[in-house]
Amino acid sequence: MLSREHVSYAESIAYSTVSSGIETIAKTFSAATSIVNDQSTRQGLVTVFESHVEREGSAPSVHQLFNMAREACAVDADKDVITWLETLLTSTDKHRPDKRPGHGHQEPPTPETPTPKPVPKPDEEQQGGGGSGASQIFVTPAFFPSEQSFNNLLKTLDSAEETLEICVFTITDDALANAIRRASDRGVKVRIITDNDKAEDLGSDAVRLNRERNIEVRYDASPSHMHHKFAIVDKKLLVNGSYNWTKGARFDNRENLTLTNAPKAIHGFTEEFERMWSEFSC
Repeated sequence: MLSREHVSYAESIAYSTVSSGIETIAKTFSAATSIVNDQSTRQGLVTVFESHVEREGSAPSVHQLFNMAREACAVDADKDVITWLETLLTSTDKHRPDKRPGHGHQEPPTPETPTPKPVPKPDEEQQGGGGSGASQIFVTPAFFPSEQSFNNLLKTLDSAEETLEICVFTITDDALANAIRRASDRGVKVRIITDNDKAEDLGSDAVRLNRERNIEVRYDASPSHMHHKFAIVDKKLLVNGSYNWTKGARFDNRENLTLTNAPKAIHGFTEEFERMWSEFSC
C-alpha cells in the first residue's frame, strides 16, 4: 500500500507553484520517500509532467497533477485517498495559497450581508458601468432554509440605527421578533404593517410588539390580503422576497430574500410603505 506516500506527494504538489516547471515537481518528491526510492515511478511522473508542458505549452493545473498521482497508484484504495484529498482541498479553497484562474476549482463565496452604505437619491443612481456610483450599488440574494441566510437577515435588522419599516404578512418567529425589540430598545423608530387575518393567530408577534414596546402597527382590514414581505432599514437597505417571517419559512420552506441598497428600489418600496401606512388603520 502506498496511500500515505501518494497522499503526501499529492499534497505537496497541490501546494507547490505548478507553473515553476520541472524543478518544482522534482522538489516535491521529497515529501514521499517511496517515490524518491522508486526511480521508475518518479521518472514516469516527470515524463507525464513534461509531456503535458510540451503538448499544452504550460504547466498542468492542480487537478491534472492529482490525476498524475492517481495514475501512479497500483491500488484503487490509494486512488480513492488521493481523490478524497483533492476534493477536500478544492472544497476548502480559502486555505489554498494558489487562487489564480485555472488552477483548480473554486467554490463561489456564500453571500454575506454587506455593511450598509449611504445611498444617493433616486435621480442620482448610476446605471451600467459609468462612474463610481455604479460600483457602490449591490444586490445580494439569500435562500432558505439556511441558518447563514437567517443570521444575515438578523444582522441586517440589527444594523438599523434610525428607522425600520417592516411590511410582512405575518411575524411568528421569536428570533425576528426579538430583533425588532432590540431595534426599539436602541431608539430606532419601528413601524410595522401586517395583515389583520394573521394578527391574532397563536404565536403572532405583531400585537405583542405593540403592547410590549408601543411599536406602531397598522393592519390591512380589507377583504383581500396585505401579502408583501419587505423591510427598509434606515432608508439605506431594502430586504424583499418570498420569505414570511415565520419558523416555517426559516426551517422548512424554499424561500428567497434579496438585500440591496439600490436607490430606485428603496425609493419605490418606501413610497409603497407610506401609501399603505396612510391607508390602513391602527
